[in-house]
Amino acid sequence: MLRPLPPSLLAYSLLFVDSLYAHQFSIQGRRHSHPFDRLLRRGTSLSLNNSADVSYHAEIFLGGQPFAALVDTGSSDLWIAGDVQQSNDTGQDANIVYAVGNVGGPIRTARFQLGDLQVENQAFIQVSPSGQNTEGTGVLGLGPSSGSFILQNYTGLAGAPPLDRLFREDSTTPNYFTILLGRDNDPTTLFSGSITIGSVLPEYNDILSAPKLPIFLESETNSHNQHFEVSLDQDGIIGPDNKPIDLEAKLSLKSGGRVNAVLDCGFSLPQVPRSLADAIYNRFVGAEFTQVNNVGNVWIVPCELEVNVTFIFGGREYPMHPLDMTLDPSIFNLNGVFNSQGTSCCIGSFQPFTFNKGHRTSFDLVLGMAFMRNVYTLFDYGDFVIGANTTDGDKNPYIQMLSITDPHEGPPPLNFNLISTLTKNSTAHRDFVQTRLGGIDTTGSQHLLPPPAPKKSPVVYYVIAAVVVVVVVIVVIGCIFWNRRRKRIARQDAEKITSQPSTIGHG
Repeated sequence: MLRPLPPSLLAYSLLFVDSLYAHQFSIQGRRHSHPFDRLLRRGTSLSLNNSADVSYHAEIFLGGQPFAALVDTGSSDLWIAGDVQQSNDTGQDANIVYAVGNVGGPIRTARFQLGDLQVENQAFIQVSPSGQNTEGTGVLGLGPSSGSFILQNYTGLAGAPPLDRLFREDSTTPNYFTILLGRDNDPTTLFSGSITIGSVLPEYNDILSAPKLPIFLESETNSHNQHFEVSLDQDGIIGPDNKPIDLEAKLSLKSGGRVNAVLDCGFSLPQVPRSLADAIYNRFVGAEFTQVNNVGNVWIVPCELEVNVTFIFGGREYPMHPLDMTLDPSIFNLNGVFNSQGTSCCIGSFQPFTFNKGHRTSFDLVLGMAFMRNVYTLFDYGDFVIGANTTDGDKNPYIQMLSITDPHEGPPPLNFNLISTLTKNSTAHRDFVQTRLGGIDTTGSQHLLPPPAPKKSPVVYYVIAAVVVVVVVIVVIGCIFWNRRRKRIARQDAEKITSQPSTIGHG
């Protein structure tokens, strides 16, 4: 669980249907407005503001009562706002602390149901309803149990999160789950998705042959900060100019030179260092870094400009859909966003970190919802669940991803200033043209600004200053020696003159 972390901009709404093969749940998103303008994630307020949400909830039952719970791979606990009548008090309390605010309450147990899955005496936190945590809502954390706040006070299997309990209850089911997220403004697909437990969607069965990306394991003393965290390849982000972004120059890498990314569907806007956000957006004509109401500090880009970025994991490319690289302001209930020239702009989804990561974090990026809409993702718990079955006997937890966005198939740009675009025949490119350009493709005339001149490191100036000082010292010393030598020669010449016999005669 990313802790302490701020809330995300958006969440999910899950509508369950009949199971397929193992346990499959279809999901559809719904947009709704809140009576408050703070962002919600895991039931807490965030420094980012938002007055509209796209939410994905799982319909769960506790003690026979229905609740709409946000599905979150970035946290581990189950909590709900409201009173569960058929539940038992454990005599313990738990408090989940976030970067801003917290949720807390008594730890209780009740029969838990998720679709056709059921667990008796599931531990959860019962939170008092409030303006931000409305009655009947909650969070279903799917992250590693080592990040559980409930387990800190209610130890053992009795305090384990729901997914751990489900894996332990049914040893015949592989201990993985998959997530597929939809896109609400995609003209070619419905805004829908699915979650499966112990199986994969048949149409995406190729995910089982995708590279297994080892999950970065925290040390035992820092296990409470365990996330679904994997490493990018070297040169693992291809920028809008179709060239690798120099990550070592842009990032202060935490893990021995690797770029580590957390997959967290609780965040709508991926969280990245400012330098990486700059590298993605700052060469677009009309792009500006600014403060946007209800969103925070972000890059804004003219909506007609197509932004393409590709991530590389395990030797495979995962291109981003251009509709996920910049977002329409209406998503945030904004009538419009304009740059200093008055051009209508969209909001860059890769946002500089809005929270303090702290000193003990190993991740460099948080790839949230905007990224995860482009991949079908399998999370294998491995030995995160002690004693649970694994998919192939491998106890090491891992992630597999299958790209669901058209790959780059066109040739690289001939001019380094030309914006890299998806192939003209790709569905993603056509989606962008239809949604943002009214069906008229003008992307061929789009160009990037030249890359900004690299800033010289202060070390360069220190070296130059040192060289100047050395040269000055050498010159001064040389002048001193030259002056002394000149005086010595002059003195020797004077002595020679006085020592010579006089040639004047006497008469």
